[in-house]
Amino acid sequence: MALTPPCPICGREASSAIAGLCFGDKPHLPSAITLHGCADCDFAFTWPRDPFGYRDYYAAVANDTAQRHGQYRNHPQADILANLIGSRPIRSVLDFGCGGGGLLHVLAERFPQVRFLGFDVNANFPSDLPNLRFTDQFPQDGHDLVILSHVIEHMADISQIKALFDLVGEDGLVHIEMPDPKHYISVPQPHFGYYVDRLHINHFSQRALLKIAPQGFDVLIGGTYRMPYALGDFYPAQYVVLQNRRHEQAVPEAIDAYLQAEAQRWADIRAQLHGRRFFIYGFGDNFHRSLSPGGPLHGLEGNIIAVIDRNAATLATSSRSAFQFMDPSEIARIDGALIVCTVSQFSDLAEGFRQAYPNSEVQYL
Repeated sequence: MALTPPCPICGREASSAIAGLCFGDKPHLPSAITLHGCADCDFAFTWPRDPFGYRDYYAAVANDTAQRHGQYRNHPQADILANLIGSRPIRSVLDFGCGGGGLLHVLAERFPQVRFLGFDVNANFPSDLPNLRFTDQFPQDGHDLVILSHVIEHMADISQIKALFDLVGEDGLVHIEMPDPKHYISVPQPHFGYYVDRLHINHFSQRALLKIAPQGFDVLIGGTYRMPYALGDFYPAQYVVLQNRRHEQAVPEAIDAYLQAEAQRWADIRAQLHGRRFFIYGFGDNFHRSLSPGGPLHGLEGNIIAVIDRNAATLATSSRSAFQFMDPSEIARIDGALIVCTVSQFSDLAEGFRQAYPNSEVQYL
């Protein structure tokens, strides 16, 4: 029995071959491949996949430089990116794997105040725009927007894809566009099995893409569209825009910091209540949360005279009878004492308190 390869994303054993294909000999590329899937990652991939062979193959392929001279067709993609650039403080854009640079040329014309850099293995051609340049030298990091347009489906080494996120600056964005395999069937091309070949070696879902995104990159927007295409009329494409928030605290630490700040914020109120006796108005979650460590009522259970509630008789017989309960109509016993209101919509109660208990001070929590 033939061995099944591991999923390049999760490392677990993938499915048996979905398909097997043979091709003519071509330098650096495999002549026979199998296509496998990983249900956990919602991902399909070809095998074998030699990162060095694919690197050498693409290094030898000439870019389509005609795309730099007014023949760029994917205007829906350019509009998506233009909306991003126009709505955010973006000053530096990197197109990693820019090909002939047609996309950047369109964007650089629209945004002359933004610096655009196109990188590809043989992008050593000049630019006719002052805010656009191309390079075949691996770019530095720190960009406000990094574009990976139909790049990662060709990359054999998933760890190299993950490393590309390091090019994104703090609070910056990465726009990743790739084929949408879930829509292959709805946009057939003129040739048999066109979408399955030895160059498109990764067939990502958005779920699979998010599995390889580093912790701290959050989804900003995403979608699918029909990309104008030279062979058929359209090509099924999908995109995801992620924001680099790695400099921010992780969620557990952020919540812990929030609760510590809340304790500081309410410390003065707790100190004011510490030496006083008072009624509680409101026996819901806000009240019970206020009793927890750091809350304004923490440790003050003994200061509570009673809880004012219309259901006082019922509550007094429940398991919550550690507190005394009093009906709101017992005005003579309540009026003049401090009332601590823990009802969230307290703005509607202020006038009622003034009328029912004109001699009471009310503290809202």
